[in-house]
Amino acid sequence: MIDGIITPRLRDIDYLAPSAPYPAVPSGLTVHQSSIYRYSIPTDEQPTLTIQNYIPDYNGNFIKPGHYELALSDDKEFLYLIESNDLVAVIPVFKIDENEKELKLYYESKKELSKEDKQKLAKKKRKEKFQKIIDAKYAKTGATPPQEYIYMDASIDYIKEGGYYLIKYEKGFIRAWGAIKVKSE
Repeated sequence: MIDGIITPRLRDIDYLAPSAPYPAVPSGLTVHQSSIYRYSIPTDEQPTLTIQNYIPDYNGNFIKPGHYELALSDDKEFLYLIESNDLVAVIPVFKIDENEKELKLYYESKKELSKEDKQKLAKKKRKEKFQKIIDAKYAKTGATPPQEYIYMDASIDYIKEGGYYLIKYEKGFIRAWGAIKVKSE
């Protein structure tokens, strides 16, 4: 300091923080910024299941922590755990739930419907008409239209009483539950 003038490097404390020899968090990551969350790639085809702990089986193998794509088989009897297009595990489904009202609208759209269902179908057709107009505008500009949103969710919970992991799969109006039994210690 010369004659009460503060040098530029000493004016701002934030300027010194990146060059500090010992950062507050040695790895550079805080609690909720672990690499599992930081480097995940979102997918819009199947729900993503995040596994945070190793899941061992009876043969000494295990499923590593990470992000996995969870898919339901065509016959709806198994859940597939997929990592980078490689099948990691096949999980049996013990319960499946389909929203009957949505299925009715989907499968019986050509049959005789109630007044309420006809109104819903008319709204759906109107929405499709507007979507075609929007798609045509996107086609003129060469941009890609956004995909229609389908609700998807996948979760995993450990059930201590039974010693298994409960996996829940949701996509659109289909829900499925599967379980992975783990070896007790």
